[in-house]
Amino acid sequence: MKGYMGKVLFVNLTDKTSQEIPVDEQTYREYIGGYGLGAKFIYERIKPGSDPLGPGNVLGFLAGPFVGTRYHGSGRLSVVCKSPLTGGWADSSCGGFFARNLKKAGYDGIFFEGASKDPVCVYINDDKVEFMDASDLWGKDSIESEDIVKEKLGKGAEIVTIGQAGESLSRIAAIMHDRGRAAARLGVGAVMGSKKLKAVAVSGTHSVSIANEKAYEELLERMKADFKSSKGLNEVIGKLGSACAFENFALTQDAPIQNWRSVSTEVYPQEKIHKLAAENFLDFKVKKYACAQCLVGCGAILKFKDSKGKTWLTHRPEYETVGAFASNTLIDDLETIIMANEMCNRYGFDTISAGGTLGFAMECYEKGLITDKDTGGLSLEWGNKDAVLPFLEMMAKREGIGAIFADGVKVASEKIGPESEEFAIHMGGSEPSCHDPRRWPGFGYGYVLDPKLGHHTVGGIGFLEHGFTEKELDQSQFEHLTREKYNYENKGKPLFLLNTWYQFFYSLGMCMYTYYGYTHFPVIEALKAETGWDDFTLDEAMKAGERIYTLRQCFALREGVDMKNITLPKRLMGIPPLKTGLTAGVTLDMETVKKDYYKAFDWDPETAKPSKKKLEYLNLSKLCDF
Repeated sequence: MKGYMGKVLFVNLTDKTSQEIPVDEQTYREYIGGYGLGAKFIYERIKPGSDPLGPGNVLGFLAGPFVGTRYHGSGRLSVVCKSPLTGGWADSSCGGFFARNLKKAGYDGIFFEGASKDPVCVYINDDKVEFMDASDLWGKDSIESEDIVKEKLGKGAEIVTIGQAGESLSRIAAIMHDRGRAAARLGVGAVMGSKKLKAVAVSGTHSVSIANEKAYEELLERMKADFKSSKGLNEVIGKLGSACAFENFALTQDAPIQNWRSVSTEVYPQEKIHKLAAENFLDFKVKKYACAQCLVGCGAILKFKDSKGKTWLTHRPEYETVGAFASNTLIDDLETIIMANEMCNRYGFDTISAGGTLGFAMECYEKGLITDKDTGGLSLEWGNKDAVLPFLEMMAKREGIGAIFADGVKVASEKIGPESEEFAIHMGGSEPSCHDPRRWPGFGYGYVLDPKLGHHTVGGIGFLEHGFTEKELDQSQFEHLTREKYNYENKGKPLFLLNTWYQFFYSLGMCMYTYYGYTHFPVIEALKAETGWDDFTLDEAMKAGERIYTLRQCFALREGVDMKNITLPKRLMGIPPLKTGLTAGVTLDMETVKKDYYKAFDWDPETAKPSKKKLEYLNLSKLCDF
């Protein structure tokens, strides 16, 4: 089969067995790969109502069809399961090289069922599956663990691990790779920990076959020329990383300010923000970091000596990390942000959720809902840089005050009491990415309409509100969005088109940054050349994207998530509105958008369920019979 390995692997951790499952061509065309294919297997294999931290949950690692080829930016790994954070659908994306090696091992996906009695590392090398005792790794951080496994297996192996946060089943735990890449969101690391699966390693000798090598090569040459001529974004992100956005976003009310309640000019002025400008990280940069098949290279390795004299080699923080731990908490110390990022990587925390939880804890402390007695004397005052690392350690180990906050904002608020609910910022349990919906409503739509919940890269129109343009879709359909971001009428159709497109796009194994860094990005043409599907069209891609989106929605509904009533916290909707700043007076009308959105998808406005007609159209009526 061209473009695919033609099979996935199921590993049963309870009885230490494995089984290869062949995947037919029609299934690939309907679900594409990556988390699209993952959605199908997760829906089929997880029994309704399964405990997300029990052996009935299924944890999948998948690589889309572009992964393992030379297509630009095609190095993303998709991790799928039932989320312990929201109780519904979870997919999380990770860069690096694991996805490429998954293909080399001969599989489009690996799924883990059951749970091991003792800590285990599973090594897949071509067609061989080895269960290795990982008792010596349990209790070690993710970087130590990865280094030990890599030394044992050799440099050709690529590894994902969990740290202490995953071991302690923190619902905001991440799965880590390559000492600082992360599948971070929605508690996927806790699911790995619940299975006593300390690490997974993959290597092999397989390669992806291309149906039309000549057409594929010509396409890549055009892309290379396009990349060289498309400066601007590529050059800035390639030099400064995603953190290049922090200074501007904090000044313009996009980044979270003081647990989303304040205006930067009043509590976090430019002189503080500038201390964390991306240029300041360049003083410590020792080399560039690029994921598989990426020409942009938005990552970097820093060599950094902390205030105690210890030298660290660490990944440069991303924008989301800086926003979550800096402006969100009013901290302006560069060392603290670098070390918060490093320790989140080691413990295996989602930096968005961990920083959001710290901001929530600081507001609880300010309001007297937790005291020095509760914190063991740790001051959680706004801007206290000395609180960050001890707080993270206590969360990772569930010690002291960390036991209250280890599972994120929603669970902590339930423990602290109803007085904290009004400033507990989450959507169905998921802390939001660091983009304020009052500034860019398109991101807010994604936070509550997509079953992933709380995430900005799910599509929506937030990026187009920023001025980015579409490549394969007709851009003229979206040109009004930047001008009319506070007009809530008739948003359903553009949201439908963009969200279904992104489901297809991400299922290919693609990185968002590369997509926006080119003038032209020939996705459909590349898939046709790779697979030999000469009759594959944009319409078929959109239908596949809608199918994937709808199946994820059905999974969340089946598992009891009340998608219809998931909404933004009042603070993020502007209830009451801010009185000053760029978003002064803004109150979002989410219900008008949601109503139009459901109409575009043909979902019931009262239940958020797809209609029978829609399920039949998408060939989902038998699967989604609930």
